[in-house]
Amino acid sequence: MKNYKKTDITFVGSGISASFTLINFLSLLDKTLLSKKLSITIIDRYAEFNTGIPYGERSGFSTLLITSLKNFLPEPERTRFIVWLNENKTWLLEAYKNEGGVLTEQWLHKHAEEIQNNDWIDLFLPRRFFGIYIDERVKQKIKLLENKNKIEVTFIKEEVVDIAENDNTYNMVLSNDANLCSKKVILSVGSLPVQKLWKNKEVIETENLLFVNTPYEPNLISTIDKMDRFLRQRSQAHKKTNVLIIGANASALEILYKLNDHLGSNQYNLNDFVFLSTQGRTPDAVIDQQRKETFEAVHLNKLQRKNALSAKSIAKAAFEDIKESDKIQLGAASTVDTISAAFGALLTRLEYNELSKFACHYGNEIGKKQRCAGEHYTNTIENLKKQERFEHLAGRFIDLDLDETNNEYVLKYLDTETGSEKWHDKKFHLIINCVGSMNLTDNRIPKLLTRLMQKGYCKMNESKIGFAVNNALETKKNLHIMGPLLAGNVINNNAIWHVEHCGRIIWLSGILSKIMYDSFNKVYDIKTENALKSAETIESNFEVITLKRDWDLFLKDIGHYDFYHTYDYHHLASSNGENPILIKYIENNVIIGLPLLIRDIYSTIYKDATSVYGYVGPISKGVDDNFNNNNFITHLIKYFNANNIISVFSRLNPYLPKQNKILFQVGELTPQGKVICMDLKPSLEKQRGEYRNRLKTYINKARRECSVVVAKTNSDLNTFIDLYYENMDRVNAKKFYYFSKDYFRLLLKSNDFKTTVLLAVHNKTNEIIGGSMFISTKAIIQYHLSGTKAGYSKLNPTKLLIDEMRIMAHQQGLSLFNLGGGLGGSDDDSLFHFKSSFSKQSKQFNLWKWITNKQVYNELVLAKTDNTKKNYFPLYRSIEDINVQL
Repeated sequence: MKNYKKTDITFVGSGISASFTLINFLSLLDKTLLSKKLSITIIDRYAEFNTGIPYGERSGFSTLLITSLKNFLPEPERTRFIVWLNENKTWLLEAYKNEGGVLTEQWLHKHAEEIQNNDWIDLFLPRRFFGIYIDERVKQKIKLLENKNKIEVTFIKEEVVDIAENDNTYNMVLSNDANLCSKKVILSVGSLPVQKLWKNKEVIETENLLFVNTPYEPNLISTIDKMDRFLRQRSQAHKKTNVLIIGANASALEILYKLNDHLGSNQYNLNDFVFLSTQGRTPDAVIDQQRKETFEAVHLNKLQRKNALSAKSIAKAAFEDIKESDKIQLGAASTVDTISAAFGALLTRLEYNELSKFACHYGNEIGKKQRCAGEHYTNTIENLKKQERFEHLAGRFIDLDLDETNNEYVLKYLDTETGSEKWHDKKFHLIINCVGSMNLTDNRIPKLLTRLMQKGYCKMNESKIGFAVNNALETKKNLHIMGPLLAGNVINNNAIWHVEHCGRIIWLSGILSKIMYDSFNKVYDIKTENALKSAETIESNFEVITLKRDWDLFLKDIGHYDFYHTYDYHHLASSNGENPILIKYIENNVIIGLPLLIRDIYSTIYKDATSVYGYVGPISKGVDDNFNNNNFITHLIKYFNANNIISVFSRLNPYLPKQNKILFQVGELTPQGKVICMDLKPSLEKQRGEYRNRLKTYINKARRECSVVVAKTNSDLNTFIDLYYENMDRVNAKKFYYFSKDYFRLLLKSNDFKTTVLLAVHNKTNEIIGGSMFISTKAIIQYHLSGTKAGYSKLNPTKLLIDEMRIMAHQQGLSLFNLGGGLGGSDDDSLFHFKSSFSKQSKQFNLWKWITNKQVYNELVLAKTDNTKKNYFPLYRSIEDINVQL
């Protein structure tokens, strides 16, 4: 019997929940000095570490994500993955092609253009790509910290069968009878095992039946090979095969897809396919964009006006809205965003106990009725339906009965609608069990989980699929839960019911990694070596937000902000190496938010902070003329010092109140010129009365010769992008202004704000000769970008489009139209003169500059003396885009 040496941290299970926790934890360790090297052990019963079943070899190369990349990965992880994908796509796609079949070839052909252009965000990518990526990230992070002598990591391929606590240490017994002691244990074993529906065996094979209870054991490829051999034998005997797939979840769709990808040719004599699931409904894929925009969650919206809410009332309203969508035959793909947003907003008003009830009893049930998938999966079903070879039964599996007359099996099931037992008229030969996981009451769950509950180390919560945890995600001191077993909990005031979504796993792993960090870390300031603070580097009233959900909730609470402050815009406008954060500060009834981009300073340990392109600065609620900013600034300084941030720069927003009060005597506020704005509240005639006479003449002529249309198609958008690039070429614009095509597309797709592109069409030639992009949030609309076709500037299409947008914005109830200022803040150049022809109203536009570590700042400036431009901040950066058009 082998005994391993004592370790500091042990991960039991090595899927992506463990991987992201480890990556985040090691990232925190990398920034600190440690009093001792930490030992980390990772145990998994399979030889493949870091990926888990969905993203590893067991699922193969040709299985696809159930959602698009946009919905699969949140930022900043998505951008990291895309960069990696661009560098590795050639060999990845070759491996995908080699393993796949006819449907794989179709996918590659259909998306050839997107692949060529690295336009990944809307694609449903092969899952294995992400598995290889996350495996590389884990290994690189481990190697980095091992080389710095901060950690030592041991991987063990065994199964943990028991854990016993003794004197604040956990002793783990492995399946080979070896023992391992650990100070801290992270139980990250993934989802509970699949329920075996028939005969409690992984595979049952007879002459006329292949019943697969566990399609991913040992891996999906070997299961497909078993099916291949079975089907070939039947085909050679001139026998047709009916297929029954039990379940209608992601695994069921995946199995159906794989069967038709690899085994769908006529040589296998595959006949009919039948799904059996309780709901009798398959995930939806097709979005009806027009009806999606008009669909309302009527029953959930009614609850917004009620004072008393409960988990049950919210769930009931959600089910009613889903029922209404069924009546009008509008699928989940078109309604899930609206319904989820509606009940998500209501959940924020629930007390802890009611949130817990929702997490345990209702969240998953709503989710089952809102399942969505990619068209590559649902198209397989549609094609079979056209051939009259697909049927979906609403019911539960009971048994199979052998018809001895022909030695074939008949299905017995419980019909959902009638509640009665029925026999299906078809004989089934290939049956795949995809019903999903068992729950913690099942006596067949892994021995480890049973023993942990018997000892009282873990207690099942009311969801029956998760363990109850405390604020440290512990079931017992230093025994933490990560991954799907967190279902049924309330964590950071969020009800958690489904922990297999990658974005949710990343969020939860960030929470646990900070808890682990606080347990082991001793943080030292590099210069003074005085102990600083925990992983949060913040107190309860100071928080750094990086997740979209938290960012969105904060903006909703603040109420008054511009699109430049949103999560989506910060991730769109950030460059590689710029990490968006939102600093949140609360003091009594005052709330302040400060969005920034954090950047590394090349070849140093230091960073600086800047703002996105646009009008940003702090947003607030409750700040009045008596506000004292001392405490806020004290917290800022602590945070910046702890994170080696030596300077801060932000373009401020002229239309948001109290920014100067919040930043009073903090660094330097520098006037940068004026910006032109239009008050949209007066009548259209009164607004137009502020136009210069010559402008009215130009617009009148433009209206006679041009028509205005709203860009709606990809072709319209591409035309606008081309016009914009042409315009930038004509004025010799800086490289900074050549935004990527994805930038334009994602602006239009964001739900954080509304983006409108107007096009001017020349009536005589029917050519699009000009385009302008406008973005609105709350009551403010911004003139963002424009372009004019060469040879048509005399028709003044941009002036026409601004005037048209003014009319539209007034009709939409917006109150302020910002046109911006001149080049580099100038108020006497041609650009400013053009904008000021629309309005006499203007606002002062300021820049905020703050040096938080003058010693280091000055050292960097001295090192860069030959490359600096005295009117730029920070001086140590060599830049090209000093003149920024705003």
